[in-house]
Amino acid sequence: MHPVTARHPESESAESAESAESVEGVDPACSAHIPAAAMLAGDWIPLRRTPGGVLVAGAGGAPDLSAWFPGETLVFRETPRREIQELIVDTRLDEVADDMANAFTRAHPEHAARTGVRPWQRAAGWALLLVVAGALLTGGLDVVVATVAGFFALGLLFKLFLATVSAQSPPAPGRELPDAELPTYTVLVPAYQEEEVIGDTVRWLADLDYPRDKLEILVLVERRDEATACAVRAVQPPDFVRVVPLAPGPPQTKPRSCNLGLMLARGELLVIFDAEDRPERDQLRKVAGQFAAGGDRLACVQAKLNYYNERRNTLTRLFSLEYAFWFDLMLPGLARLGLPVPLGGTSNHLRTEVLRRVGGWDAWNVTEDADLGLRLAATGHRVDIADSTTWEECPARPWAWITQRTRWLKGYLLTGLVYTRRPADTLRRFGRSGLVSLLGIVLGTPLVFMCWPCAFLLAGAAWAGRSGCALPAVAMWGSTGLMALGMIMAARRRRMSWWTAALLPAYWLLHAFAAWRGLWQLIRAPFKWEKTAHGTAPKGPERSA
Repeated sequence: MHPVTARHPESESAESAESAESVEGVDPACSAHIPAAAMLAGDWIPLRRTPGGVLVAGAGGAPDLSAWFPGETLVFRETPRREIQELIVDTRLDEVADDMANAFTRAHPEHAARTGVRPWQRAAGWALLLVVAGALLTGGLDVVVATVAGFFALGLLFKLFLATVSAQSPPAPGRELPDAELPTYTVLVPAYQEEEVIGDTVRWLADLDYPRDKLEILVLVERRDEATACAVRAVQPPDFVRVVPLAPGPPQTKPRSCNLGLMLARGELLVIFDAEDRPERDQLRKVAGQFAAGGDRLACVQAKLNYYNERRNTLTRLFSLEYAFWFDLMLPGLARLGLPVPLGGTSNHLRTEVLRRVGGWDAWNVTEDADLGLRLAATGHRVDIADSTTWEECPARPWAWITQRTRWLKGYLLTGLVYTRRPADTLRRFGRSGLVSLLGIVLGTPLVFMCWPCAFLLAGAAWAGRSGCALPAVAMWGSTGLMALGMIMAARRRRMSWWTAALLPAYWLLHAFAAWRGLWQLIRAPFKWEKTAHGTAPKGPERSA
């Protein structure tokens, strides 16, 4: 067998004509034995066999492909990374599409949503339903009511405890890094039918305070969504901004598109922004400094989120108030205590190497963010919260709000079921304190909302004299009042409209409807992704430093 040699085609006249040809002439048979993921990871692709050897397009130097082409001569051609990646995806479209959707399920079936719930979980659900029905039929209503009220109050008090921890413990500052020490950064922007907002977002992101030679922005667009792609090109973005056409296939979800972005990403750090996002201009610098100071276990830094159209109407004010409590107080409390943090759907900054090691995103989980936060905790990594805000567009109409909340709450239920399939393994991975976080936040949040209508029934029964014990009603309404005070505290920190906290009981009725709708979808259509429409609000805040 002859040794492998690598030659640059321009070095010999017989091969110079070959090098001048377009690399689009790819013979798929030449690389059929090589996984597309391996080629994308190395930024190379065998083009075709020539009289001088196997012609290989690559970026960053001649790769060692002796394992793939034993005894063959390799002729290397330096080619731009972007062109190589496009060639690989176009040549292996079906394989790439399958990896985007199913590679995580194959590699991590124990954490995959698509592998379904366990028989014991179904049995437990039916058993709970039978116990409640039996109690109601045999006069055990008081026991059921007291249990529901106790669960509701404990869930809210746990969230208030987290908020208190956060308020008493300021975040640790990061390091200020000079440009030379800043890591390379990849920004992913999944966008589908976002032609109304994506142009302004691209302009905003292109103006982030970060060295241009260390930044790449990948706008991930469905191939049939030409309107969004055209809207990106219309603003004439700089060279480090790139439209990435997605390999078509199910499921059509945000995490699936992000998986292709992860395959292509070359940044040491990676962040996701939604198509309407407005991150603070120095966010990448701040987070890079936080990673530098945070140690190797720090795998993710979550920026705070809130809405730039808060004052649009009462619904947007309430949602903004909820976000302020969640991202300014509750999630920092989880992070300070070292508990699993269910991430937000945008502005989560990650170490790219760690993200690849834990499998990327589950394309079939409709709250891929919360799932990833739990998976990072289960694999021994840490999440922190950044002292920086990304501004988003809040759904301003009730039905748009309900569909968005339905997906989130359904996803929380699904994620909770995924991580409780094997209780002994869950306890070993998370520990007792982490298990409290998993049950109290991820599973507890939708369940608390489902219980909320009971508070109105209890209050009505007590007022009508039909209930001999007012304690359950006092527990539910009292803990709700404390939660409203916590939200007022969050609102005052951000100088927001705190008076809307008085409308919390009515707002939670909307949550209850979304939670019960989410449970129905979990049974009937667990992977359905209801897209939130954007572009109905003003374009967002003015650029500020």
